[in-house]
Order: sequence, then structure tokens, then C-alpha cells
Amino acid sequence: MKIILSKKGMGLPAVLAIVAFVLGTTATFLSYIFFQARLSDIQINESEAYQNAVSNVKGALYMIARDKNLEDSYLSQLEELMNVDIEVYGNNLYTVTSRTKVNSRSIQSYITGSIMSIDTYDTIFKYTGEEETFQLSPLITPSNLMSNYLPEYIKTNFPWITPEKTFTDFQSVVDYVKTLALANQGFEYKTSSAIANINYAPISGHWYINGSVSIPQNKDLIVPDGKLLVIDGNLNMAENSNIYGNVIVNGHVTIVDKGSSVQGLKATLYINGNLTTGKNTDLGTIDRPAFVFAEGDINLGNKTTGYGYFLSENLTAQQGNIYITGGVYTVFTPTVQKDVVTNPDLSYDLLYDYGIPEQIAIESTDPIEGEVGFIFTTPKLN
Repeated sequence: MKIILSKKGMGLPAVLAIVAFVLGTTATFLSYIFFQARLSDIQINESEAYQNAVSNVKGALYMIARDKNLEDSYLSQLEELMNVDIEVYGNNLYTVTSRTKVNSRSIQSYITGSIMSIDTYDTIFKYTGEEETFQLSPLITPSNLMSNYLPEYIKTNFPWITPEKTFTDFQSVVDYVKTLALANQGFEYKTSSAIANINYAPISGHWYINGSVSIPQNKDLIVPDGKLLVIDGNLNMAENSNIYGNVIVNGHVTIVDKGSSVQGLKATLYINGNLTTGKNTDLGTIDRPAFVFAEGDINLGNKTTGYGYFLSENLTAQQGNIYITGGVYTVFTPTVQKDVVTNPDLSYDLLYDYGIPEQIAIESTDPIEGEVGFIFTTPKLN
């Protein structure tokens, strides 16, 4: 987003306007959060607290971006209005944290009002993520990577469409693709049965699938080069199955095993949830590494080998034989039994083909050189 920064404080009329705004949008926020919040580790009687906390954080984020204001006086009044704490985290980077606790934890997001573009290869993928000098910006998330990739993808494949560029989170990207599919603009609208009906040959176009997808044993999910598959639900892969191509999954991805079965992941996965794999999972090849960007956690089975790059809040790969050539990038310290090996053969020129933006917007570390703009992360348990 390119927005001019406001330098004005917030008076009583503005506060009253915000109150009206909150009352008018609370129902929408709560409805959205109810369906999107992952409450598996939260008791039923605490779910309302979770929803309210997320709603407060999202409301504060939307208001800051709407009013284009990060002045202290404005933020102080917003803290009291939305029951959140807003603190400086780093250069041009703030945290918005709920005061309401959920299982003794807070809901938190990051926001900036000054952005710059960075090369994803030079900043992320040329590293393994284990270097002492490596730092991952909190704004480098699956949603942010996907939001930067999709407009270029649409421009390349559907030049008659002016792509949306102001996505706020993972769900907003999926909703936008759904809108295009329903209007028969580039993407084709499909149901889950469409995968079964193609007899597991490569999908024929740019598909949006409404609902979860299950791939039976000994079958493959194949997305051809230059195409994109968007699944508005979970993706479940049975034993001896493989994934090829670029896929967006608005849910969890589970790859199971049975006996001595071997599963394959030679794809780029954007996941609005968790990735869980069974044992004996082959990652990508030197010519086509696997990339997994998960808003949730990544749990790799006890025999995972090959070329792969993983980005998530948490990654666990500590049992058995885990050999990864590529990179592991996490918010918290990953649990990896063996060192990740550098892949010197990853090509910057192929990032777009892999479904990855060549550049991504993050907070500017230079207050003078940065471009005015507001981006923020999806609220999550901290």
C-alpha cells in the first residue's frame, strides 16, 4: 500500500468516529474470527475471550492503517479504546498486543508505517536460517509473501485484470481469488470432486476449489508449471502420494504414511494452518526444491530428506533421519536434529516459477529512505 502519513493527533470527534466505526464492524470481525481462529488448544468456554482479543487487535490495526497515524497521542488513545498495548519493537516497527489473556497468553500482531522492498533471495533464501547473523523480520510471513506474489502472477497470466494489491491477511488473498473464480476471470471455480474427476492427471487450468481435498494412496496432486491451485479448505495426502506445483491451502496440510510407503513434496505450499508429514517424505530435488510457508506449525516426520525451504512460527524435525538442504526460517528457535545444509544451486531467476515473489515489502530500517505505507501481520497467540 502507498499511503500518505498523517501528522495530526486525534481529538474527541475522531474518538467518537472510531467508536462508531468499531460498533459497525465488530459483528464482521467476530464472524470472520470465529471461522478463522484455530481453537484446538483453547477450551470452549475461553473461545469468546480469544475472539474478543483478536477482534481488538484487528480493530486497532485497521484503524492505524485507515487513519495513517502512528503518533504517540493517537496510539495512546487507541490503546484505551481497543484494550490493547502498542509498543515500539524496532525501527519503524510496532507490536499491537491484547490486554485480554487467553490461556495466560496474549494475541499479538506487528505493524509498520514505513516500508521498503527487499530481495527475497538475498535476504532469506541464500541463508540456511541457522547463521548467527541471520535475522527474520516479523513481517516476512506466508501471507506477506503470497500477497506480494499474487499480483505479479495475475499480471503475467491475466493481463486484462488489474490485480488487487492491498491484501491484509491470508484470508483476504483467498477471498480475492474466489471472487475472480466466481466471475470467471482467469481462475476457474471448482468443487472438491473436480480433483477426483480428472483421474489424477495434471489439473487443466488455474483452479479455485471450494472445500477440502483428499488425495488417495498411490495418487498424485499435479499442478503444471505456470498454474496455481487454491484450495479453500484442508489438503490431506494419503500414503505413497506426491504433490507437484504451486498450491495455496486455506487450512491444514497432512501427509500420512503407512508401513514402508514413501511420500513426495516437490511443490510450493502456502498454508494458512499447519503442515504435518509422516515418515519417509522425500523433499524436492536440486532442480525443483520444496518450499513450505505455513502460518501455523510445521512438524516433519522422522525420515525427511531432500531440498527444501520452510518458513513458519515453529518447526519440529528432531526424530530419526532428517536431512534438509535449503533453509529453515522461524520466529522461534526451530527444533532440528541435524544442521541444515546450504544449497548453492538455488537460482534467483526461478523464484517466480516456484511461486515466490522476487521482492517483498517489510519495515524500513531507514526513516528517511523508507516509503510510506502500512502493512501488518495476522493476529496470533504470542
